[in-house]
Amino acid sequence: MTSNSFSSPTQDAGIPLTPEMLEGSHNYKKMLGLVLEWTGKEPFLTQILFKMVLGGDEAPIFGEEEEWVNTKVRGQILKNWDKNPHLKPLWNIRDRILKSKDKKNSIKLLKFYREIVKNESVFADNSAEQKELRLLGLIVQQRGRLKVHNKIYEEVFDLDWIDRAIAKLEANLEPDDDEFLHAFSELERKLLQKQGEILIKIESGDADEQTVGQPLYETLRDLTGKVGELVGADRTSIFLLNDEKTELWSLVAEDESGQFLDIHVRVGQGIAGLVAKNKQVIHIADNVYEDPRSRLVKESDKKFNYQTKNILAFPILNDDLDIVAVVQLLNKIVKKQGDPIGFTHQDLERLAKCVIPIRGILETCQSCYEGIKKAQATAALAKATRSLNQVNLDTEMILERVMGAAKELLNADRATLWLVDGRRGDLWTRIPGKGEIRCPIGVGFAGQVAHSRTTMAIPFDLYEDPNAENAKKTDAQTLYRTCSLLCMPVLAPDGELVGVSQLVNKRKSGMEGEYDPNSYPAVPDFFKASFDKNDLQSMEVFNERVGAILQFAKTHETLKESSHVEPKEAVQQTLSLFSNLFEEQQDSRYNTLYSLLNSLTVSMGKFVSAEYSHIFFVDADKKEVWSLAFDPKNACAKEFCLPADRGIAAKLLTDREAKKSNKVSQIKDRFVRVGLRKDRAEQLQNILLFPVIDSEGNYVAILRLLNKRQSKAGFTTEDVAKLKQKSPDMLPILQAFQSFRDQ
Repeated sequence: MTSNSFSSPTQDAGIPLTPEMLEGSHNYKKMLGLVLEWTGKEPFLTQILFKMVLGGDEAPIFGEEEEWVNTKVRGQILKNWDKNPHLKPLWNIRDRILKSKDKKNSIKLLKFYREIVKNESVFADNSAEQKELRLLGLIVQQRGRLKVHNKIYEEVFDLDWIDRAIAKLEANLEPDDDEFLHAFSELERKLLQKQGEILIKIESGDADEQTVGQPLYETLRDLTGKVGELVGADRTSIFLLNDEKTELWSLVAEDESGQFLDIHVRVGQGIAGLVAKNKQVIHIADNVYEDPRSRLVKESDKKFNYQTKNILAFPILNDDLDIVAVVQLLNKIVKKQGDPIGFTHQDLERLAKCVIPIRGILETCQSCYEGIKKAQATAALAKATRSLNQVNLDTEMILERVMGAAKELLNADRATLWLVDGRRGDLWTRIPGKGEIRCPIGVGFAGQVAHSRTTMAIPFDLYEDPNAENAKKTDAQTLYRTCSLLCMPVLAPDGELVGVSQLVNKRKSGMEGEYDPNSYPAVPDFFKASFDKNDLQSMEVFNERVGAILQFAKTHETLKESSHVEPKEAVQQTLSLFSNLFEEQQDSRYNTLYSLLNSLTVSMGKFVSAEYSHIFFVDADKKEVWSLAFDPKNACAKEFCLPADRGIAAKLLTDREAKKSNKVSQIKDRFVRVGLRKDRAEQLQNILLFPVIDSEGNYVAILRLLNKRQSKAGFTTEDVAKLKQKSPDMLPILQAFQSFRDQ
């Protein structure tokens, strides 16, 4: 066999094989094919492998060449490739990637190469990563797709090697300060954009209370992650200072499962609290639990199953050198043996470079948080006052409605409205299940507020207040833990003290749970909160409305006691008084009339078991009937009119008798369905129309009753008789409503 007979395959492969390499093999063509399957025609690897295969004394048995070659490759190349100096082509690829000065570029190359190894559908293009990997010879293009050059590369530089290489590079990758500064700026930009969207949602009523603050949480989470990454901390917490400058609170402090932890720290207590108080950095490099300042850290670690080994906490100050926040970093990550324990001076320098953008984000977060709180408070206040507008003039109902609305408004666990008893000179209220209880003016928190007429706000923990002894005794008897308190005077529009509102235990937003008396005196996490300035402002506005309602109720009671006042005039005076209380509101007259008219209408419907009930007033001069409906779009009552000289209304007024029918679907007159939603109008079954006539034979109103409940027969003559019996009592009220509208 001559060298010429081998010229074609070696030239095609570009492999400089010598005649000496071929002398010992009689089946060299098959052996060469097997070698090329492993090397993919890579010249140096092919020469090394072919020499190794043909250079020994042993030769494969005919027909077993493939198994023999595979064994040789795996045993002599793949097994210890990184220790064999003859395999420098593999070493060169490894070193070109791993020993590059640009470690970030090396990581990018490896991640791109990993996609090629995992995925057969990576298409070729002119990206920098593809070009560099192809120049290294690690990948080739085949039919428009990229693949690993050969089987040896596939087995040497496999997924396990890639992942270990990336991990090693990342572990030694130093943070890029410029990249962090850019990331901080981008976070602030996104937060400012989200802030506007959040406030618009709250104002429009589209915001979910549980998720409205999510963009804020996410920004702070990303910020803490970046700060921790900047200096290599295992855990990072950011504490913001509350408005009263008494407490630090953390929106983001993640546990090992990635969940938010809600942490509050008093200024002056714990590591973060001391940093806030003294405005100085605290660094504990080792033996954290032995430091007396770390008592709270030790307690927190025990609670959340964590071990703190070293701490770095530093203050963020504004231009006036006032505290904005405290950043607390736990457990410096040691990347390699020999690195110093704890955070370094270099870490502090790196943080100092980024303080300005970090402060900007935190100040924006604080502003955004305050904006959210104010918008939520405004929305809650509007809801609460709407609830008050629907309350009737019964004192017990006022107590119940006010306490419920106040609890919801401020997210308090308990609320009490104490009323002033002018005759006995004390305060009283009624508690469900306990009945009436009384409190002397000047005694207890409510009594002190009644005496001084000044607001009393005691933050968590109330037991540390010097005036808490009476509260502690009461709690011990009731097995209820009082943790925070807001007590405010309730004044009538003329300045008279009419009551005291008392809210107990501000609940943490988003935290559910009922207080367990068996846990007394331990404090549940959902009670570790305080009423803030937004709560005080909301409650002041709320109490102004409560004071007006209480004064009006008191006036109403006086009117009821005045026997010389005729019913019609009494109702008119009541309507006028109620309307004047809110005369600054647009359409206050219609809103007042609608509220009381709606109450009468509902009672009338219940009286005859009607599903829908309405009252239409007759205006004989204008030949029309009119009523009121609530306009949800403008949140106010609106008047609507119908002609009284045609259709069913004209027939009813002509006959002067009640009309009833079980064939409502066949009646096309608008008077039957006006004021109903479309879906309700389509489900009507029967109707009763009842005219109300005064002693002089003039029409005052028409009562429209629809859908007799629990009766297929519809309205009966007994229903008509019952309405006739009540007509004399309703007449003066309806006359007062009608004349009040015309004033």
